[in-house]
Amino acid sequence: MKLVRIFGTLLAGGASLAAWLSLAGGLLPMLDVLASFLPIFGVAVLVGLLLARPRLRRAVVAALVGLTPVAIGVMPELTRAIPAAQKSTTRIRLLTHNVWQSNRDPADTAQAIIDAKPDVVMLQEVDGSFRPMLAALDQHFAFSTKCPPGCDLAIFSRWPIVDSDYFLKDPGGRKFGPAMLWARVAEPGGDPFTVVTLHYPRPTSRDQTVRRRDVARALARIERGSLIVGGDMNLTPWAAAMREQDRAFAPLTRMTRALPSWPRAFPVLPIDQLYAGPDWGLVSARRFPATGSDHLPLLVTLARR
Repeated sequence: MKLVRIFGTLLAGGASLAAWLSLAGGLLPMLDVLASFLPIFGVAVLVGLLLARPRLRRAVVAALVGLTPVAIGVMPELTRAIPAAQKSTTRIRLLTHNVWQSNRDPADTAQAIIDAKPDVVMLQEVDGSFRPMLAALDQHFAFSTKCPPGCDLAIFSRWPIVDSDYFLKDPGGRKFGPAMLWARVAEPGGDPFTVVTLHYPRPTSRDQTVRRRDVARALARIERGSLIVGGDMNLTPWAAAMREQDRAFAPLTRMTRALPSWPRAFPVLPIDQLYAGPDWGLVSARRFPATGSDHLPLLVTLARR
């Protein structure tokens, strides 16, 4: 029993320390990785206190110390404003999914994508075991993008794709910025809109910081009113890097609010995201059940504002 109390004390203390350190992620990127686990640290503090069973006064003080940084990191995500769509406008269903290079059941994943009945699909890591399923998706979606060798991205659409590329283009047709797959989709009865999908490296890699900033600078050069950007960003909403990206992507708004999508067995990290320009309002955003991928697919429904 004494060992259990000692373990609980260490668990609560260690989780509290990690939670406070994670708040310094904006100053030290190495600590920002800890921020991804802020909600888990909060749970660990409570579990540790239950095991340690301190006196009431000490328990209250310890809980306040341990849960305050969790609240500081998580509450801005839960309270931030997301523009709502008008109920009378036409809705667009967008599915973003990292299908995983080592997908255990690619056929099941492809069927789940089809069954979700999206209008536009944005996929990442299609260059592994899922690749044969691209032909199957072509049978269900009338339009799709082409991607050069080494590209692990794909976009499918029920509506015509009037233009697409692996790099953004200026009005003169000159390509610029980092690689990211995009498609110009012609919505029936509506104005065309551009969809972009991308896949960031892991947050422990310095390459992610460079990539995030390059993407933000490139997107700033194109029309963003009707722009939609989705993909596996390997960032949670309580990371300083995500807050930095939210500001850099403005006037786009992140429409996914704390939707855990990884890992497959016990999804606790919201690392798949979707942004939309000021022309769009949110109708709904939800996860779909796991298939053969290590990520869960997200379906975001938008409508014109």
